[in-house]
Amino acid sequence: MAANVKVMGPRGAELDMHLHGYCLMAANFFAKKLKIDRFKTDVTIRMHHKFVTNAEGVEGQIMPLSERAFVIDVCLYGNWLGTLAHEMVHMKQYLRDEIDWGLTRWKGRSGYEDVDYWSQPWEKEARRLQNKMMVEFVEKDHP
Repeated sequence: MAANVKVMGPRGAELDMHLHGYCLMAANFFAKKLKIDRFKTDVTIRMHHKFVTNAEGVEGQIMPLSERAFVIDVCLYGNWLGTLAHEMVHMKQYLRDEIDWGLTRWKGRSGYEDVDYWSQPWEKEARRLQNKMMVEFVEKDHP
């Protein structure tokens, strides 16, 4: 991946070297599958023991810091690999200008301000692709 990727453990600590390496391999694999591996980006992946947001059941999130810099938060005690894949789909959406920072535009069309979370097209795409990419990573390339 043409990205500067940094992986941090809970509270900014280092992760076990095997988990750290596996996370980097997964991020690179997902970037290649999403065809964003040539984008020059800065990505910080932060792993958490638990992840609490305003949305119930959320195990991750992505925060765009600029056009090419992102922070991805992932809960370790859940399906962290699927969550990482999901958030990387969102990274692809930002990089390819499919969604805007306010989450009101999808692929050039406006009017998504009041769409229910589960009905948002960018969430539907992320949910559709996350398990497919995760299974491919685990079963075919990194058993």
